[in-house]
Amino acid sequence: MSLVTSSISNSVCTLSLNRADKLNALNREMYGLLTSGLNEASNNDECNVIVIKGTPGIFTAGNDMADFATAIAQGGERFDAPFLLMKAMLSCEKPLLASVDGPAIGIGTTLLFHCDLVYASHGARFHAPFADLGVCPEFAASETFPALLGSHRAAEMLLLGEPLSAADAERFGLVNKLLESETLDQTVTAIAGKLAAKPRDALLTSRKLLHARRKKHMEVIEREGAEFGRLMKTPEFKKSLEMFLSKGKS
Repeated sequence: MSLVTSSISNSVCTLSLNRADKLNALNREMYGLLTSGLNEASNNDECNVIVIKGTPGIFTAGNDMADFATAIAQGGERFDAPFLLMKAMLSCEKPLLASVDGPAIGIGTTLLFHCDLVYASHGARFHAPFADLGVCPEFAASETFPALLGSHRAAEMLLLGEPLSAADAERFGLVNKLLESETLDQTVTAIAGKLAAKPRDALLTSRKLLHARRKKHMEVIEREGAEFGRLMKTPEFKKSLEMFLSKGKS
């Protein structure tokens, strides 16, 4: 079965991460499937709204670090797959919703700042441990986190690597509403259907006006990407990666 499944119903495209045995950790194949799924849905006139979801109990553990290490070994200063996904999300013209049950780590958290609506279970947890891994924030997190959470809370997440609870995520506005795990997907599907039923031109035009800072975010992503690539060459990053991978084997 595909590691990312795509289905369209009632003008809503649902992209589902489907690698629960690996905590939905994103490898290059999954990045590619998510990117192509977003691009196809964005260009499909039968789709008005896109939903991104994980599996029960886990949204995503972020990058598959073993696959990440392999990509680095194969050459290139940047791990391009995540950046292609970022570009696809920022160029998407359809409303994006996220359904988050359980942990959302790394890019699993940073991508949520670029969704229009985010719904999560009470057991959701948001974590951006980039500094712990010897790298820096990505997906314009250096701008989106302070803008939404405030500079001190952003520093707590991006410098200290402290997670954000579901309750705090709702309080700070990252999450629209907290729901029981059992009703999360059903509720998000209903909300997506409500959006999809609205006059199409008005819906897409309104969203375009709300996302006037997308060009700015792409510029931030490029700056972050350059620093990310530089840090990947450092002994600190290599040591952090080795330690992380060794923990996975123990």
